[in-house]
Amino acid sequence: MGYQPTSNTRSPYDGRIDTVNVHASYHLGRFNLLTAGYEFERENYANDNSQQYVPEAFSAVEVTQLSHAVFAEDQIRLFGDRLQISGSARAQFFTLDAPVFSPAASAPYQGVAFGSPPNAYTGDGSIAYFFRGSGTKLRGHVGRGYRAPSLFERFGAGFDPVYGYSVYGDPRLTPEHSVGLDSGVDQAFLNGRLKTSATYFYTWLDNVIVFDTSGLIDPATDPFGRSIGYINTRGGISRGVEFSAAVAPTRSLNVTAAYTYVNAIERTPIVSDVLQTFVVPRNQFSFLATERVNSRLFLTFDTLDSSSYLAPIYGSVITQVFQFAGIHKINAGVSYRLPLSDYRAVRLFARAENLTNQNYFESGFATPGRTAIGGVQFQY
Repeated sequence: MGYQPTSNTRSPYDGRIDTVNVHASYHLGRFNLLTAGYEFERENYANDNSQQYVPEAFSAVEVTQLSHAVFAEDQIRLFGDRLQISGSARAQFFTLDAPVFSPAASAPYQGVAFGSPPNAYTGDGSIAYFFRGSGTKLRGHVGRGYRAPSLFERFGAGFDPVYGYSVYGDPRLTPEHSVGLDSGVDQAFLNGRLKTSATYFYTWLDNVIVFDTSGLIDPATDPFGRSIGYINTRGGISRGVEFSAAVAPTRSLNVTAAYTYVNAIERTPIVSDVLQTFVVPRNQFSFLATERVNSRLFLTFDTLDSSSYLAPIYGSVITQVFQFAGIHKINAGVSYRLPLSDYRAVRLFARAENLTNQNYFESGFATPGRTAIGGVQFQY
C-alpha cells in the first residue's frame, strides 16, 4: 500500500497543484498482480497584480478546482513470464469553484456559466511475448488519453489600469482526447551484447487545446473580445517508426543509436493552408558513445541531428509560417572520480556542446552557439 502526497508549486502567478495518491497492490495467486487506488488533486490559479505604490493597478484572479480519481490495474504473467498482459482503467471527476476577479465591475467572462470539466474515463492495455530461444520479444499497446484544460487556459487574464483586462483564456474550452497505439519487436544478438528495437506508432489527437496567434480568433465575434488566446482545434494524426540499437563492442565501450520518422499532420490548418504539424521534424537521429577508460575516467560523445521543421512567427499584422533548418549538434564530455574514502569521492566533470558552433533556431529564437560547462561534485 502506498501514500504519496505531492506539491508542485510553479509560481505565485501560475498557481499551485497539490496531489494525494493512495494505492494498494495484491497478488491474486502466482500470476496476477492487482493494483487499485485513489487520487485527490487540488489545482489553484492565482494572478495578483497589486502594486504597492500604484493602487489603481490593483487586480487579482483566483480560481480553484478539485478532482477525485479512482484507478485499477491488473498485470498477468503466464508461461514462465514469457507472456505478459496488463490492463488498466481510470475515472476522474472534477469540481470547479466560482472564479473571483478584482476589480469585479469590469471583470471578463460576464454572464458565462463556469462549469466543471466533464468526467474523464481512460483505459490502457498492453501485451508482450518473449521467445527465449531466439531472444525475440513481440509487443503491442493501446491506450486512451484525456487532458482537462488548465485553469490558466480557461481563465487566464491580465489587467492594466489604462487598457483594462487582457483576456487569454476561454471558460468554454473542452478537454483534449487522444488514442494511441504502438507495436514492435525487440531482438538481442551476440549473447545480449547487441540489442535492437523497431516500433510503429500511431496517435490520434482529438479536440486539442492550442494558443492561437494566427487570426483564427476574431475580436468582432469572440464573446470576450480576444484576438489571441486559447482555443480548441480538431487535433491531428501522428504516425511513424522508431529504430534503436545498443551495442557493447568492448567491455569498456557502450554505443547507442536511434532514428525516428514522424509524419504529423493537422486535421484542420491552423495557419494559412499548412497541415504539417509545427515544430515536429520528420526525421531525427541520435548517437551516444560512452568509454570507461578506467574505474575513474569516463568519456562521452553524442550527437543529435534532425531535418528541417515548420514554425509560425507572430508578426505585427499576420502570422507567417517559416521553415527552419534542423539541429546538427555535436557534444563531448569527460568525468573523473577521485575517491576520498570508502563512501566519499570528488567528481570533476566538463562538457562542451555544439562543437561545430551551428547557428540554429527554435521556433524563431536563436539558441547559444558553442558552449562549455564544468564543475565539481561531492559524493558522500
